Order: sequence, then C-alpha cells, then structure tokens
Amino acid sequence: MKKNAKYAAPALDKGLDILEYLAESGVPASQSEIANALGRSPTEIFRMLARLEDRGYIYRHPVSAKYQLSLKLFQLSRTHSPIEALRRTALRPMQELAEQTGHPAHMSVLDRDAIVVVTQVRGPNPVVLSIQEGARFPVETTTSGRLLLACMPEASRDDILAKSKIFQSWSPRRRTAYLKELEKIRENGHHIARSAITDGVIDIAALIGQRDGALLASLAISCVSSTLGRKSSPESLLEAAVSTANQINRINGFNT
Repeated sequence: MKKNAKYAAPALDKGLDILEYLAESGVPASQSEIANALGRSPTEIFRMLARLEDRGYIYRHPVSAKYQLSLKLFQLSRTHSPIEALRRTALRPMQELAEQTGHPAHMSVLDRDAIVVVTQVRGPNPVVLSIQEGARFPVETTTSGRLLLACMPEASRDDILAKSKIFQSWSPRRRTAYLKELEKIRENGHHIARSAITDGVIDIAALIGQRDGALLASLAISCVSSTLGRKSSPESLLEAAVSTANQINRINGFNT
C-alpha cells in the first residue's frame, strides 16, 4: 500500500492489500498468515475477509479453511476488456498461421514491466514448443518485449527503462546500443532474435496495433532452430507472421 497517497481510503486499501497478497503469494493463507504478511492484527482484517468472501472475491478451502482468490477478478477483467476483444478476433488468423507454418503462435501484451502471453495456439506438428497463457517474461530481453518497447510512446518507454533493474544494471555503452536497436525495430515493425529464455529457440515477432497506440500486442512464432530449413526459414516465417498481424490489424481497424 502506498503511504503517501493523496486521498486516504483505509478500508479500501485494506481490501486491496488482501487481494494483492493472495494473488502474489499464489497459495491459500489463513487469517493470521494474511495479517502477519500485511503487518496487521487478525482482528483488523476479520470483517474485510468476511466481506470479500460474501462478494465472491475470495473463498475458503473446505478442508484447511484457508483463504484463496476466486475467479471473480479474472471474470471482471474480461467483461469489457479490449485485450479480450483482440484475443477473440486474433484466434482464427493465429490458427491459420500455425497450420500454414507448422509452428505454434502466441500473442503477448505489456503489463507494467513484463510481457504477458494472452493467447496461444498449437501447431500441427506432434512435437512443438508450448508457451502457457498467462506466463510473464522480462520486457527488456525478450523478442516480443523489445518489439513492444520499440513501438510504444517514447515517454512510456523511458519510464519503464528508468525503473528497470535489468536495463539500469547495464553499462552506458550497452544501454546506448540497446536504444539504437529499439529504433531499428521500430522502423521495421517486427523483430527476429534468438530466445533469451530458451537455448536453441528463435523468436519471430510482428506488431499488432499502431505505433504509439494505446493498445499494442506482439504476434510471435517461437521455433526450435534445428527444425528450420528451406521450407520454413526465419524470413518465410516472418513474412507469414507479418501478413497475419496485418490481417488482425484490418479486422480491428488499426491503421498501421
């Protein structure tokens, strides 16, 4: 909880602290465990836990009686989400891309200082890479992350990099080279690079959305480099990814 908030709302802060703690911990917790983690007494949070449970945001495990998050926040986030609309319109083109290339495809968006995979489709091959929906990866070092950084408004990018422990740990020379790389990626609207997460994997990413737009996403193909050949070179996969991204842009009315 921010202590220097302009307007105080202690009860709201208490409820949000509980929800954020349960989300970040990822495991059920008792009333006393939650209170200890938040630096409060169990009696302080008793009523808030009861109200959150009554409203369906949390529930208690039938055996341990410990609290955990329900799916209500997830459902609310998808009710009128522009990202959910983008997911729906992108699904069929992504499936066609996977069928065409033989490789799985996934779409990611920026969430604060990370990229989040919001949808993925498997390729037809029996052995493929699989990236779980909801997975988070560093924005600074991933192919999709660099693409989104390059194409977002400059002020937003500067703010992210100013707070980035990874970027700030680099030497001035490396930071300068990185920013020049982002400029080139921005001009292209796509990016090909070896994966910084998995050895032997090449990531190919194309931009969905308009440069400097409010909603940006990365459409990416991740493939094992040993599976590439004349029929599926990085260049041919990039061409297919860009074509699919353009199709999704047209469906959503994005002017690229």
